Amino acid sequence: MIVPQKLPRPVPLLTGILAALWCACAAAQTRVDFPLQEDTAVVGALRHVQARHEDTLIDVARRHRVGFQAIRLANPELNTWIPGEGARVLLPLMFVLPDTPRQGIVINLPEMRLYHFQETPSGEGRRVATYPVSIGRREWGTPQGTLEVIQKREDPTWTPPDSVRQAYAAQGKSLPDVVPAGPDNPLGAYALRLSRPTYLIHGTNWSTGIGLRSTHGCIRMDNDDIGVLFPHVDLGTPVHIVHQPVKVGWRDGVLYLEVHPPLEERATQAPAPLETALERVMAAVAGREARVDWNRVRATVAQARGVPRAVGWMAGHDAPVPLRATASAPEADTAGTSQDPSENPADPNASEEGARDWFVRMGRFQDEERALVLSAHLEADGFTSRVVGGARGTGTWISTTSCWDRPQDRMRPRPWPSGCASAPPWMGR
Repeated sequence: MIVPQKLPRPVPLLTGILAALWCACAAAQTRVDFPLQEDTAVVGALRHVQARHEDTLIDVARRHRVGFQAIRLANPELNTWIPGEGARVLLPLMFVLPDTPRQGIVINLPEMRLYHFQETPSGEGRRVATYPVSIGRREWGTPQGTLEVIQKREDPTWTPPDSVRQAYAAQGKSLPDVVPAGPDNPLGAYALRLSRPTYLIHGTNWSTGIGLRSTHGCIRMDNDDIGVLFPHVDLGTPVHIVHQPVKVGWRDGVLYLEVHPPLEERATQAPAPLETALERVMAAVAGREARVDWNRVRATVAQARGVPRAVGWMAGHDAPVPLRATASAPEADTAGTSQDPSENPADPNASEEGARDWFVRMGRFQDEERALVLSAHLEADGFTSRVVGGARGTGTWISTTSCWDRPQDRMRPRPWPSGCASAPPWMGR
């Protein structure tokens, strides 16, 4: 279900300007297709380019296969419409892969991005291609779950579904029974019908809003992008539609965290982003000799810029030099702009604690009971845990299991008991 963008109807001035700016981009697009390795969950690299005098951020985004929201989140300090000649524009072309089966098509709704996993015909191994997409508006949400492609159509016609007709009728508008194939067809040149038949992955007759919530539930792609995707998708291809605003993955001994704003309707239903990030980072480092910069974890969650940020590294790997110290000056915006190094953890010696101390930080909790429950689980595994509340440096301790006989006692915060196990060496530092 989508909005027919070129049927006769009032068009707001700003929307018309945005469409013209978007469609005016004629430069060659960046290729976002990467070899897929089983031992890595991160592909691509961050890049910087310089805006030209006539550029908007939308122009830069379309040239490099970046969505509208993605480029704005990555460059909050820049004016969307007049970034200015020579402005340094960050291209978020580094991706932590969603935590899903690496097969078929994966669409992650919060980042408004599609991933296509496939074998190469030449037998050179597996690859993943990724493209920005538009998804359903809040009142016309794109469904989650695992579907499959049941039909492929080139130059499709469009029959508006009853739900869209009713929505238009409520506004005093009408739609034709069928929109024929051609430049005015809102499905564009290609359409992939999913196993929920009213939902499609399709092109567009108007590239405004790629990377925004602007459809009636369908997945809308830029015409160039679906033209590349279409020949490589077979009937029966699985389509996994997920909501993963927080993604974590390893590459070359470095742990990356990528955080996007959750969809509005899910913001109060799902666990808080910080809680999710802490859980996923802890799961990623479990069983590994790794260090995590928890200050960076919290900052990455708070900013939610959709840009992978290095938050930890394996033992034996030196803490990489921060991006600001290694990035070369950006070149003018062309398809061949060289890659900048991706952002990496800061020097651990600059952290709040000294490098000689070792900490496991669990993060901030809005609900004290949740913190106490987690503390009890840690205690059951043989750790000593502290629940801190109020001013910095104050708090209560949860004892080790050897100090309390009853589980309900172990769940209760208490001052550190003098007869219990000795305080950890880092206590009070």
